[in-house]
Amino acid sequence: MMSSSQGDMAACDFVVRHDTDTETMEALAKKILQSVILGRLKAKKPAVIFISGDSGEGKSYSALRIIEVLFELQGLDIKDFFDVCNVMVPLEYPDKLTKILYDKEFKKCNIICMHEARDIVRAKNWQSFLTQAIADVNAMSRAMKRMCVIIVSQFIRDITTDVRYTLNYYIKVSRPKGKNARLYINVMWKDDRDLEKPKLRKRKLSGYIVDKKGKYRHYIPKYLEVRKPNKELREMFDKADYDAKAVRIRQKMNKLIEDMKAEIGDESKKIEAMVEYYTKHTDNLQMIGKQSRGKWKLQPNARDMHGITKEEASMFEGKLNEKLKKMGFFGEADGQEKQSSE
Repeated sequence: MMSSSQGDMAACDFVVRHDTDTETMEALAKKILQSVILGRLKAKKPAVIFISGDSGEGKSYSALRIIEVLFELQGLDIKDFFDVCNVMVPLEYPDKLTKILYDKEFKKCNIICMHEARDIVRAKNWQSFLTQAIADVNAMSRAMKRMCVIIVSQFIRDITTDVRYTLNYYIKVSRPKGKNARLYINVMWKDDRDLEKPKLRKRKLSGYIVDKKGKYRHYIPKYLEVRKPNKELREMFDKADYDAKAVRIRQKMNKLIEDMKAEIGDESKKIEAMVEYYTKHTDNLQMIGKQSRGKWKLQPNARDMHGITKEEASMFEGKLNEKLKKMGFFGEADGQEKQSSE
């Protein structure tokens, strides 16, 4: 689960006991996560984590796996808190945070994760939401409950400069072809040597491993390699993500239809609007279909989502694939589509 490189950095973010002869690298990675994240909560400090990465690199599943591990380390079952701790769209956030803070059923829940929604809300609104969400959790962590908040978004610029100063960890996700996702973890710190112009810095996670003989070894993980969450969790996540975003996407689609001025039939307008939307937001293609033999095929539940017939769905598939091909979305060699989603 982990690859490493060693260095002479003096910082100490974790100290964990590990026997390399009998314990796995995955076990070591879990101990490090426990030390750096749960350790902060135990010390009555919030843990604010930003997870970034290009589209298709596995940000959402990686965040879900981290949450799964953190609950497991606390002796809790993620399924008991799955819905309340995962925020798929901003509108869900106030209700879910209130439940975590005040509902006795969720007394032990100390994690909330905001999954990327920049494709279904305006960029400015997404930035404002993240700014307020981080401020809320930081305030509540001090006053009521120590919280771990995870922000999943493609770009660090999705949060304002001031809010970046509240981040504790910055994680960049990369998934090599055929491999598990790799988490490159950096610790955020404030460089105030120049008091007139303080700057935000990041450095690699650094700590010590104590072996079975009690010897300390300085250790700087190059990355943590994480497998996908189990199949049941992935299915739960995909359904929740689809259900939360489908309504919003349909609303935006209807507005597109109203705005289109082309003098064609109403249903044709709808198909054209659908093609226009999904070719501009290819990250959402995974919500409505799957790739087969170099073409996208619409799933039956997507027909229900958009209220179209089988004939209209066939028309949509044809127009969609034609435009995606012109955009160079499909690979020339093997007909495989470019990575577009988590």
